[in-house]
This record gives sequence, structure tokens and C-alpha cells, in this order.
Amino acid sequence: MLSPSPTPPKVEQIGPVQRVEPERKKDVLPPLPPKAKKRGSVIKAILRPILKAVYYSINWLKAHRIAALAAILLLVASIFATSYFVTGNAPLVSPSSSLKESVQKNPKLSPYVSDWLLSLQSGDINAMLAIQKTINPSTRPPDLALFVVNFSESRAQVKWTDVSVPSIKTAPDGMVDTFVEVDMTIPAQASGATKEIVLWHFTTDPAGRIFLLDFVSARAIA
Repeated sequence: MLSPSPTPPKVEQIGPVQRVEPERKKDVLPPLPPKAKKRGSVIKAILRPILKAVYYSINWLKAHRIAALAAILLLVASIFATSYFVTGNAPLVSPSSSLKESVQKNPKLSPYVSDWLLSLQSGDINAMLAIQKTINPSTRPPDLALFVVNFSESRAQVKWTDVSVPSIKTAPDGMVDTFVEVDMTIPAQASGATKEIVLWHFTTDPAGRIFLLDFVSARAIA
């Protein structure tokens, strides 16, 4: 008689084995040296009031937009007024372009005279020669090279600040005698002079062409 086969033991299933990785050591930054800490404290002490002022200013501007706009307009107006009364020119406007415009639009100067003056200012001898073709050949021609070296901005290191006409007179023959004053700043001299006033005499025909040109005088003032 056969005996029954023994029942196999139950095998419990165990889940996958989990690998346990060793803990990584966290990177620890070395402590700052005392000098670096002191330097950082100084920088914070300097920047903190500036940042606070900017922060409160922005908040104030947001809360008082109309007052802020009025303050900005007054500030801009004061800058323009100060620049105009001190330098005679509005800010953002080149003094050279302003002077050129004033010379060209001066009704007392003929186009030939104004072009000659502006050519002298820039040191353009060729343009001056072209304008002087109408000068009376019987008169002694002016020494343009000497004029450019002494009075042009490009060669004499001067700055033209104003061109005015102190005197103008029409002669019986129709010729016009015009005296032109050029004010310029010069490098500081040993005598203390910082400005120079140059006087020119132009004689022009009824069409405004230059008939005679004379250098009258130049004087430096403190």
C-alpha cells in the first residue's frame, strides 16, 4: 500500500532586495575669514541706506504722481535756465551749431561775410580764398594762414563764443562798412587772460560781396 506523498512546504515570496546606499556627506562651505565678513558688513552698511532711499522714493512717487511730475518739470526747467544764463546756450544744444545759426541769420551780415567768418572759425582756407575772389585786387590781400593759426578753433585752440556787429554804415557810393566783433575763449595765459576780443572791418558792395577786408585789433582780457 502506497503512502501519500508529503505536502511540499509553502515558500513565501519576498520582494526585491533593496540596495541601501551609504549616505553622502553634505558639502560644507568653509567659514568666511574675518576680513571678508568685515568687508561684507561695510558694503551692507553703505548700500542699505541707498536701497532704502530708492525704495521709499519709488513708493512716494507712486502715491504722489502729480507732485512727482511737477517736481521733475521744475528740476528740468531749473537746469535749462541755469545753463542758459551761465553759458548763454540751452543744454543739449552744441555751442558751435548755435553760433553758426546766429551768424547765418544775422541780418546785418551779408552771406559772403558770414561764410567767411564761419570758414575762419573752422580753419577752411580754401573756402576763405573762394569768398575773397571778389576782394579789390588793388588792396593788399590778407594773410589767411596767419588768421587761421591765430583765430581758428582747429589751429589756435580757441573757442568762439559770440559774433556781433557793433557798427554798420552805408557810404554815399553804396558801399557798406561793417565792423564785426568776435568773442572767444583762450587757454589760460600767464597774464591770467582767458578771453580774447577780435575786431574785423568788412567793406561790401551793394550785393554783399566783400570789396575790402581789414583785421583791426585783438585784445586779451581776464
